[in-house]
Amino acid sequence: MGLFDFRCPLSGLSLRACRAVHVALIERAPGEWSPLTLPLVGYYDRGGSVDGFTPDFRTELFVKGFARFVAAKRVDAGDAREELGEFTRRPGIESLLHLFERVNTMSQWGELQFTLDGCRLRQVLYHARAFTALAPLVKPGQAPEYEALEQQLARAPMAPQAREMFEEVIIADDAVRIAASAALSQVTAFSRWLVAHQRRWSPAAETGQFTARDDLGFAREALTKLDGHPKLLPVIEDVLAELEAEDRE
Repeated sequence: MGLFDFRCPLSGLSLRACRAVHVALIERAPGEWSPLTLPLVGYYDRGGSVDGFTPDFRTELFVKGFARFVAAKRVDAGDAREELGEFTRRPGIESLLHLFERVNTMSQWGELQFTLDGCRLRQVLYHARAFTALAPLVKPGQAPEYEALEQQLARAPMAPQAREMFEEVIIADDAVRIAASAALSQVTAFSRWLVAHQRRWSPAAETGQFTARDDLGFAREALTKLDGHPKLLPVIEDVLAELEAEDRE
């Protein structure tokens, strides 16, 4: 399998050689996608996914929840049977991310069957610094009460299936409840920014096999296109400065 470099659909920056945010998506209505998972930050692996992250409650509950969906025959991966079989035989975050990556990457050349409850499943990858600029990860000073976290999960702009997977955080220990509350707030803040700027969650992204010069060109293009977005502009400027410094070496 070859290399697949992606551009961040939010900033236009290349994801090559950088940290990226992975979010699994589910299409609840034609063209209307919602987060199925909480943001997972790792390094883009040039294969269509992320690695180099530290497993935590979000990866654990994603794996456990998706395994339950598969066991209940709610998942149809007719065009990714091998990848689904790998996950079923040995459930783990690596095999699950590979399943999503495979379908998402190959769908660029033709629609692939991969659904949950009859709704299409895909993923999206964002440049981590751009994502965080719009939705900083801010942890509450203390663990929210169970009822408060339950309400926060219910209000979060996520799919019902996501709430199924992550409902265990409500009765988790203090550290997990703090982290879960911060992640839910991050998803909410990011979703609000998308709505305010006439954007939406979507798996659509530009891909190719990029070089360092391509990355530099994308950053220069982003600087022009995002000039009116004050939260994103400093990120673009910093990335551009770094790429220009590398280009001079």
